[in-house]
Amino acid sequence: MPLQSQTWKELSTLLRELSPKRRKFLGFVLIASLFQGIIDILLVGLLSRLVGLLAGAKLDDQIPGIRFFGGGLLDQAGWIVLLLIASFWFASAVRFGVALLEALLTADIWSDLVQKVYNNLLLQNYEFFTQKRTAVLSERFNRILTRVTSTVISPVIAIAGNILSVSALLIGVAIALGGKAISIFLFLLIAYLIASLIITPYLRLFLRQKMRYTRRIRLTFGESLRSIRDIQLYSSHHFFVNRFMRDGTIAKRNDRLANILPNVPKFLIEPAGITVLFAVGLAPALLSGDGDQLRGAMPQLATVLLVLLRISGPLQSMFRSLNRLRGGLPEVKDALELLCMRPGRLALSNPAVPSPDGVMPRRLIELRDVTYSYGLSNSPVLRTIDLSIPVGSRIALVGKTGSGKTTLAHLLLGLYKPESGELLLDGLPVSDEEMPAWQANCAFVPQQIRLLDSSVRENVAFCEDPDQIDDDKVWAALKAAQFADFVADMPYGLFTMCGENGMKLSGGQRQRLSLARAFYRNAKFLVLDEATSALDNKTEHDVMQALELVGRRCTMVVIAHRLSTVKKCDRIYEIADGGIQASGDFKTLSAMSSSFREMAMLDES
Repeated sequence: MPLQSQTWKELSTLLRELSPKRRKFLGFVLIASLFQGIIDILLVGLLSRLVGLLAGAKLDDQIPGIRFFGGGLLDQAGWIVLLLIASFWFASAVRFGVALLEALLTADIWSDLVQKVYNNLLLQNYEFFTQKRTAVLSERFNRILTRVTSTVISPVIAIAGNILSVSALLIGVAIALGGKAISIFLFLLIAYLIASLIITPYLRLFLRQKMRYTRRIRLTFGESLRSIRDIQLYSSHHFFVNRFMRDGTIAKRNDRLANILPNVPKFLIEPAGITVLFAVGLAPALLSGDGDQLRGAMPQLATVLLVLLRISGPLQSMFRSLNRLRGGLPEVKDALELLCMRPGRLALSNPAVPSPDGVMPRRLIELRDVTYSYGLSNSPVLRTIDLSIPVGSRIALVGKTGSGKTTLAHLLLGLYKPESGELLLDGLPVSDEEMPAWQANCAFVPQQIRLLDSSVRENVAFCEDPDQIDDDKVWAALKAAQFADFVADMPYGLFTMCGENGMKLSGGQRQRLSLARAFYRNAKFLVLDEATSALDNKTEHDVMQALELVGRRCTMVVIAHRLSTVKKCDRIYEIADGGIQASGDFKTLSAMSSSFREMAMLDES
């Protein structure tokens, strides 16, 4: 079978993801391809008549009721030559039009599929990204961007169009010329099919090896850039260069073989077809020694030869596309896996999502009887957590590294879904429809900052249309984060570029910029996860003073190792062994918890 059932099943799934508009466009392209085959029939018929005329065969004086031919040999030949020239120009215009339509359709389908994959990817639950390697997701998405067009979309359109145009031409010629022509063309089709079946396993192997080693090249490249400091300190660049070159050589060798292999049938089958043509069409007449028989065979021979020349390109394109499609099955699988993912969460713009103000609680934010485990782990990181946060209060989460403080914050933000228990606002569970609205009220300042490769202004007003950014509000946020004076001294002020992930800024500057982003949002629920760890004591004190100015308009959760940061919190929760070990204000907790006293003593020392 040219297409194995699994391949066809996956292609059908891919085509079902197309919009009705794209399906209509695809139908129009296929009709144009069929019209292309009909024009080829006209060309073949005219050339056959011209050869027959020059060989001495008598032509009918009319073509279906329209008087074209008449007079002597030169008059008839002149008419046919003029028609041939006009038909060739028209056929070329149609071929160009079909190629243009195929290119436009391919680009439109690619745009639709990539947009859908990207949209679905971003609307997955946060836990999806914590359980997947970002580098792997990025590599798979890049493969969809670069490979699915060449190995899936273009081949499918080319195969469908070529089948229709070649079929139209072959049917017309078979009706006109009969059994000999049919046998020659069947020989060609069967030969191409056998060649395709032989080639495909090797093609898949080469493509699989190419994908494997290309992935290793990208991994090596990424690791070397991320480890550049250690590479220079340890003089270990040769290790990465050697690994890169070894994997690159293997990947390129397999790439060359995968590109050459689909062209092999052309170099074998075309000369075989010409051999069969002359053996069947001309050899009997030559061996008979009869000149009339030879002249009579010339029109049919010319017709079949022209048809072979006209269909060799589409046939080769069709089988090359077929081999590329079958060999590119891994790309199809990857594309379908990402394409068929359905959003795991609703967007804030969804009509089913209420307004953020309508969801924001007036009294209490709670976690009730919450247990949470990571992935397939049998041991919960948090067990039966009960936590109540009065709106407008400031609480702190303290504990050893790995105790579950950040996980608890993620549960409050709705980023993690508890294994059991629930998040409640004013005593009511937060539904899936309400979660985006609740998160619109929240801001999170992590220890590991992620900044855009953009200006200070656009980083503070994260993902806001540049034309809609309120610069006064940006400056106010920077001032609250104790960063306004520094930005004012930058070469371009708010428009100074931060570099990739803020590489032009120090750790403390990135942290203050992240704080400014949270202040710009006017978040009503703010989580600071070691958000001042990269700041010196004075800057940290100034930032905390700025938070005091925010007052009770914002409910705040502070995660910190430096206990000086949490002294003014209304309530402090000590997290240990997957639960809340103790709670109270700073003085109470120091009196009742020996582990907290130990942390306080270490902090002071």
